[in-house]
Amino acid sequence: MDEILFEHSPVLPGSRLPDDYQNQHNTETGETHGESGIHSMMKSAMPEFNWNFLLRIEAFSLQLAYSHNKMLSLSNSRTRILAHQISCAHRVMTSLKRRFLIADEVGLGKTIEAGLIIKELEYRHRHRRMLIVCPASLQYQWQQEMQSKFNDRFVIMDRKELNRLSGPRHSVNPWEAHERIICSIDFMKNRRYLKSLETASWDTVIFDEAHRLRRDSRRATLAYEAAEMISERTRALLLLTATPFRGNLEELYYLIALLDPNILGPFQSYYNDYCLENADLLSLRGKIAPVLIRRTKLEVGGFTRRSARTVRFELYPDERELYEATTLYVAEEFNRAMQSENRAVGFVMTIFQKLLDSSTHALGCALERRMGRLEELLTKVDLVRRLDNDLGVDADLVDEMEDVDDIVSLSSAKTITELKMEIETLRRLVDMSHMIKVNKKAEKLKGLIGTLRKKGHRKVLIFTQFRTTQEYLREYLSGYDVEVFHGSQNRDEKEWAIARFRDEAEILISTEAGGEGRNMQFCHILVNYDLPWSPLKIVQLIGKLHRFGQSDDVFIYNFSTKNTVAERVLEILNNKLRLFEESIGAPDVLLGQIEDELKLNSLLMEMAAGIRSTQSMSREVERRIELARQGYEKISELAVADRMDFNYDEYYRVTMKERMFSNRRIECFVNTLGRVDSYAAQFLRPGKARGLYRVVSDDGSGEAIGTFDSVAALEDEGLDFLAFGHPAVDRLVEHCRGPAFGGFTGIESVVSDISFAGMVFYYLASFTSMTEIREIIPVVAILDREFTAERLATIEDELIRQEHLDAVPVKDVRAGIIAAKADDYFAEAGKRIRMKIDARIGSLRQDLDVSIDPELVKIQGSYDRKIEELEEKLGLLEAQLKWYGRNLKGTITRTRNRIRKTRSDRDATLGMTRGYLGIGHSVELLCAGVLLSRDRSV
Repeated sequence: MDEILFEHSPVLPGSRLPDDYQNQHNTETGETHGESGIHSMMKSAMPEFNWNFLLRIEAFSLQLAYSHNKMLSLSNSRTRILAHQISCAHRVMTSLKRRFLIADEVGLGKTIEAGLIIKELEYRHRHRRMLIVCPASLQYQWQQEMQSKFNDRFVIMDRKELNRLSGPRHSVNPWEAHERIICSIDFMKNRRYLKSLETASWDTVIFDEAHRLRRDSRRATLAYEAAEMISERTRALLLLTATPFRGNLEELYYLIALLDPNILGPFQSYYNDYCLENADLLSLRGKIAPVLIRRTKLEVGGFTRRSARTVRFELYPDERELYEATTLYVAEEFNRAMQSENRAVGFVMTIFQKLLDSSTHALGCALERRMGRLEELLTKVDLVRRLDNDLGVDADLVDEMEDVDDIVSLSSAKTITELKMEIETLRRLVDMSHMIKVNKKAEKLKGLIGTLRKKGHRKVLIFTQFRTTQEYLREYLSGYDVEVFHGSQNRDEKEWAIARFRDEAEILISTEAGGEGRNMQFCHILVNYDLPWSPLKIVQLIGKLHRFGQSDDVFIYNFSTKNTVAERVLEILNNKLRLFEESIGAPDVLLGQIEDELKLNSLLMEMAAGIRSTQSMSREVERRIELARQGYEKISELAVADRMDFNYDEYYRVTMKERMFSNRRIECFVNTLGRVDSYAAQFLRPGKARGLYRVVSDDGSGEAIGTFDSVAALEDEGLDFLAFGHPAVDRLVEHCRGPAFGGFTGIESVVSDISFAGMVFYYLASFTSMTEIREIIPVVAILDREFTAERLATIEDELIRQEHLDAVPVKDVRAGIIAAKADDYFAEAGKRIRMKIDARIGSLRQDLDVSIDPELVKIQGSYDRKIEELEEKLGLLEAQLKWYGRNLKGTITRTRNRIRKTRSDRDATLGMTRGYLGIGHSVELLCAGVLLSRDRSV
């Protein structure tokens, strides 16, 4: 039998046995469900070879055979899975409770790790209801990654979707209307939506950027309170963050408490042991090690080098004049907006300040559009109402804005006179922009590209934040083969753009929003034409090229205009971070935390508007970096490095074979079904090219092209990846599992060195303890007494391994003889399946003993410390009552009640945990048929 890495067998998501076909086991007669009907079929007619019998076996085998494979995600994901990611999924899946803090450094693929774990939980433990909570700006990226790489379709739950599901035609809780949901952290914590969220339960919950769930001994954020409520209503919980805390170990305590409040015990004991000076962090490391996974880039390895260079340049005089005049205008409007607390106008001015650093062309276009919109406002009757509009813009989305057309009309003007004055200012700025004929920044870019081409670099990826800059550069660089990529393109257009850049185009100009979720290791030159107001954004952009699979060193060119606000702030950040890098390593891990703390968009605008000085900014950055440094050093000290003691290249070569094998087996299943049942053509039909298939949409309105080949799907994301999780594949497998499909009896052959004839019975066994485990168990019955139990087990192992659809149609006169003795064969099979079930229960119980014993010790210790603290408090109160006569009877009574309740909770929790040792089971006969031996040459 193949090595069993994960013992729990998977079940296809969404699969349910019909109500009239539920698992049962008659303990009085020993008969399993379905047995009498199949028994009657065998006796009433001689079994014949039929494909439905083999398709039925294969449908169940494909779903449940993964307990004999290394990892089901290998054949069900469109990604090159890496060793440390497999290691992470393995550790989570083999744990008792599957609640972890995953704190890998930036760039190691925590999203992929989460996707692998989701697939494992779906198949092995039948997890259906999934919730992913992340920053608003990452929702779409999560949705795209889960669908394109893992065939998992998530719905983004926002105000619009929730209101739609809360209408009079919907009676269910909106959070239960979909099985897989993504929502933002801000949306989750909104008190208006908490009531309905409080009643929803989940199988798996993932918090991305979990360091935003902050709490210490003094206060808890709304996000933490919401997360605490959700954590109590889910089976599996993953907290993803590269920076679990800001140097404050109190924050770590409360993050771990979300996973399991018994790990670190009562807070006061934890504080005394670990939060005071000279604390023994080695002891703390041992406590959190069972739920903390952290790897660094240095430990993982596999990265090529990268080097960044800043291309600084001075503007031409007329460009500088426009820059200074626009900066003055932006500062005045921003200050006016802040005084009137008009957030929407402040947002508009932030966009204009960013345009200043993008291109004079984009700035001129935006100024002209704004002037035109404000002139239109003069004719509006509802002027005051329009002027005082507040969009309620989400600050997380400021860096994602690539088209500003919809917001340029917002103004802080309160009177007609003020509005006319602003229009005149804009007219003057527009006239200045029209006078600019030469763009220094674009000239620098063209010169750089020419130099790179002379050095043999044929592909260049250019990032800019704004569509107007993108269009300008496409025209300016028309002498090259240029492709564009942006957020307004549909999926097919995006995939076509990436494919053309990979195969033909020399230059791809992409917006930041458009760049999410797309990796381009085939290119190793990146030009950040706009220097983002976000050092983390720069790292994320670099990560599109500098990641696993990149064979060349990566070169990054950051364009920076001299003497601008953005340059001054980023110089401060870079100088401080360079000192950090020299002391303990690359600072990528810090950037998200620092940026989140500093709220760089606001700080930059405050500097541009003269509200904050450069010195003040420098001090604030230094303070935040120091906090981040402390947190980085502590988490490095607390994390125990996972040992990956296998050769990655060899491992990938072996697992790649498994992936190809599994995908080919699913494809064979679909093709065989298509030949014998017209039902398959409703969803999948062979395409014109070999290995490609026409995929009919759910509503039958259109078609896509798909493939079972994971390598081809990885290279061309425009193809549907046909694996488990794809609706068409799932429907066909489910069709063959149903009673209407038939296939309950038939003939099968198996390779054997010894000639024999007998019967094979396929059982579906379910074992229930902490989770439900489902396995398909073949049982061979041969009436020849010379066949020992060991020889029968060898044949059964071969049946598990073999691809049932490789069969050759056979006719054998012995089939009738065997059918005539069906009673004897069924009796033999009944004895053997009972023996196998007993052995499997014993094995599961032994494993549970090993897993549950440490859990019992942890629970006992945590509650005992709580009781000890309460008893100390009670003793102090009783002493105060005795010696000082203070009126403390009410407090003493409440403390005694808390002690009693804590003891009761301890006993209940221990009892529930011990109860997991009891294993329930049920058995169902799926099908049975004549089994004949065949030579290996057949």
